[in-house]
Amino acid sequence: MKNIIYPTLLFSLLIVSCNMETVIDLDIPPHEPVLVLNGILETDTNVQVVVSHSVGAFSSAVPSFINDANVLLYKNNELTSIPLLPDVENLVYVNYIDDGTADSLAMYYYKSDYIPDNNSTYRLEVNHSDYPSILAETYIPDDISLYNIDIDTISSEEKIGFTFSFDDNASQQNYYRLKLFSSCKKEWENEDGDIEELNFRGDTRFMSNDPSFPNEIPFEGYTFEGDNVVFTDALFNGQQKTITLDVISDLKYADCDTIIIQFSTFSDDTYSYYNSLGDHSEKGELSIFGGEVIPVYSNVENGLGVLISINAQQIYLKPSLE
Repeated sequence: MKNIIYPTLLFSLLIVSCNMETVIDLDIPPHEPVLVLNGILETDTNVQVVVSHSVGAFSSAVPSFINDANVLLYKNNELTSIPLLPDVENLVYVNYIDDGTADSLAMYYYKSDYIPDNNSTYRLEVNHSDYPSILAETYIPDDISLYNIDIDTISSEEKIGFTFSFDDNASQQNYYRLKLFSSCKKEWENEDGDIEELNFRGDTRFMSNDPSFPNEIPFEGYTFEGDNVVFTDALFNGQQKTITLDVISDLKYADCDTIIIQFSTFSDDTYSYYNSLGDHSEKGELSIFGGEVIPVYSNVENGLGVLISINAQQIYLKPSLE
């Protein structure tokens, strides 16, 4: 569904054809703001979501945080112990791009001490006197055991070889993501004899020829390169799956104190969101808080935004030295 919200606006559309000009006046209906819910439920983090309101596609206004909503969390249709409450002491900056310009919105989280369980369905309901009530539901898949884990730091100074296997569940379609994080530090002496230092913390790249990954034009013998990849079990449903990666960095393995692969499983709503978000980003975006040019998947009934979930585990290619 395409979520384009129009404000009150009367504008002229100029059509030029065969040296003839026709002016058509269009009366755009007023925009009725709705609640916007955005959050990710994870099995190792307490629940926290952002609640804001939508704005019109042509409006100069920006979404703002709703601080007096009633936010309820249900697990398998049963209400959890306490509602989510706004944490107005800690700002959250949400990044977005508008007409090619990057900016951020100051928001806050609604939080709870509750930590979600795997193999469970969660529903969030948000009520407010000024807006229609909204709800969203997501499923957190069961754990997946990884085995045959092999980390090769010897064969190459420039790459870390990484291989692991897991068994795919044949009774359902499954969705996966691999994401790489690293923390590196390098010191060297420059031509003046001074010691310089380079610190890097964040995403790093990996390369692979795995047929389940999106295929790109081969580069240096690989069909995929990136810092994360989302894929399905379409080519190995119900089978043992072995994945092989080469992890690369501008800094050598010896210069990095922590390198982590995050392996995540999630349900179809999360997969749909990440897939649509890629198309949205490539063709121009105005953020997932409303007024989108290209549609991003939303599972929020009567509102906008998305509630997704992730069951993630981390594999340390090199443990932290801290």
